[in-house]
Amino acid sequence: MNWRSRRRRWRTVLTRKRPSICRVRCANSPFTIPGGPAVTGFLHTPPGDGPFPTVMMCGGLDSLQTDYYSLYERYLAPKGLAMLTLDMPSIGFSSKWKLTQDSSLLHQHALKSLGAKSVGGSHPGGGVWLPLLALTVAVRLAYLESSRLKAVACLGPVVHALLSKPARQGRVPEMYLDVLASSLGMHDASDEALRVELNRYSLKTQGLLGRRCPTPMLSGFWKNDPFSPEEESRLITSSSVEGKLLEVPFSPVYENFDKALQQIARWIHQRLC
Repeated sequence: MNWRSRRRRWRTVLTRKRPSICRVRCANSPFTIPGGPAVTGFLHTPPGDGPFPTVMMCGGLDSLQTDYYSLYERYLAPKGLAMLTLDMPSIGFSSKWKLTQDSSLLHQHALKSLGAKSVGGSHPGGGVWLPLLALTVAVRLAYLESSRLKAVACLGPVVHALLSKPARQGRVPEMYLDVLASSLGMHDASDEALRVELNRYSLKTQGLLGRRCPTPMLSGFWKNDPFSPEEESRLITSSSVEGKLLEVPFSPVYENFDKALQQIARWIHQRLC
């Protein structure tokens, strides 16, 4: 299972037609970030009057926040949840921000803004969902913003192994490592320099992952995933006071991926509502 197949699976499930999809609203939500330009997120809300429990979607380095509209429409909106999206540093509406070891900086400021006031019908208490290739943000938030979060869910998380083990880095497509290098502003760096820098992004290296985390965390994985091994998800869930491990069978691919998204949406709904 390579990078392209993961992307294809994600997009295929989200673009399949389904009956009875509820109508949702979407509005721009600008956030002021000290020390740099403001960033723009999108707040999605279901029909009806708020406030609504809110899920923050931590976009991946290989996608834009607009890619998650279908996910919201099909899995979160029917449960009465709002969703706030925000691009990762270095891409989209966050392109003026460089990705640093403080990878959750923009998302933390967005969380604080939501906690300070109700934005567009959103609720100050919420959860975070980490999609594919989102690089440490959601799990980092679970540790640093536990007072503001009720739950964190991950699917194929990249928080340690791929960032710290050269052998695993050698198993993934060079294109993905190029994406990482570009996001870090290391276009012309040597492979060794990139490995040293990536290791600094590991949540174990940063002294977070492995410590007891008060935020409930769910982590899903596929067997033999070159990006996110099973041990990665087990480490996340065992570090949480209320962890849930979710194995996603590989075949049939799209049916099981759809079931996994439904399970994650139910789990988040139970924690927030």
